[in-house]
Amino acid sequence: MLTLLPLALSLTATAAEVTALPPQARGDVAIDYGVTVVPDTLREDNMQVGSRRSIDHTLHYRARFGILDMLAVELELPHAASSRIRFSDATEMVYDPVTQSGTMTGTSAIRDIDRHGSGANGMWARLLGAPLSEDVYSARGDQITWLIGLGYQFKDNSSFWTRDESGQRGAGPVSPALEVQSFWSTQNNMTEPYLGFVWTKRFATETTARNTNGVVNQANLAVQDPSSIDIQTGMEIELWSDDDWANGLGTEIALDLSGTFSYQTAGTVLSGVSLPSVLSLTAGQPVTQSEGSSLWGATSVRWRIIRYVDWELNSALGAPLGRRLEDPYNVSTSAKDKLGWSVGTGFTFRMRDPIFDAK
Repeated sequence: MLTLLPLALSLTATAAEVTALPPQARGDVAIDYGVTVVPDTLREDNMQVGSRRSIDHTLHYRARFGILDMLAVELELPHAASSRIRFSDATEMVYDPVTQSGTMTGTSAIRDIDRHGSGANGMWARLLGAPLSEDVYSARGDQITWLIGLGYQFKDNSSFWTRDESGQRGAGPVSPALEVQSFWSTQNNMTEPYLGFVWTKRFATETTARNTNGVVNQANLAVQDPSSIDIQTGMEIELWSDDDWANGLGTEIALDLSGTFSYQTAGTVLSGVSLPSVLSLTAGQPVTQSEGSSLWGATSVRWRIIRYVDWELNSALGAPLGRRLEDPYNVSTSAKDKLGWSVGTGFTFRMRDPIFDAK
């Protein structure tokens, strides 16, 4: 949410997962961790007025359960172990009588600022289905696998925009969301190319602004995190496999290369969080944040240790392409000459009963 990283597309999701569903009455459990660092520059009228760096440590807990052939339900809990924005080399926002708004150009330097939050985000519930499947429906001639999904993320009162009663800032978005996804993949010798998109529609919601001591400043403030569309394409390449490994449980190693373009609509945020300094007139009030986009390239190595356990290592490089952080102020981010990066790892455990496998 803070870095324009397409969180709807976990960087640990490889071709073997984006269109894979567990069989009926069986399930998958996964946990992954990633750290994402995005540096950018604050600019006003082509003048640098500060530097900003966002650092997010995020865990995802997921469980899928097959209720019918090629139909499954999924629950996912994102958890921000740490979500941080650091401002440095910034100048003070002061009132400019000429423009009748605030300016950071040519003003006094301010101390470095560190805004930090943590906590669980809203739970995702998804229904996933595969109308086409190369594996399950191979007898009818399916040559591609097509997965579609519909999901909903519940509202979370703990978000990066607000603090709780103890004064602790939360993490992630506050708005509930509706999600639609669609992915296609096909097997081509030792490679599995795939293509897909995720559309996430976030809804306006009310929240409460508190100060550092947890005292309510204002209640019932309207906030709407940006909606987004993420488009991902990639290819998984099987590097090595051995079906006789571990008394026939099998093993394989695969390399996944992918690219993701993410677009976010304009949203309504609380003033004074995305910028290091704002005028008292807007502080804590809802303001508009402009639309934005980002482009990421990712690499992942997946080792299927045995048939029921996958271990993945992944990395990504990319950057947001710039956006105006708060509509009252002509200050925007710029990723010129800077790249964001992400590294992570994940485990997937496939709960399978050998009695069913033997059918």
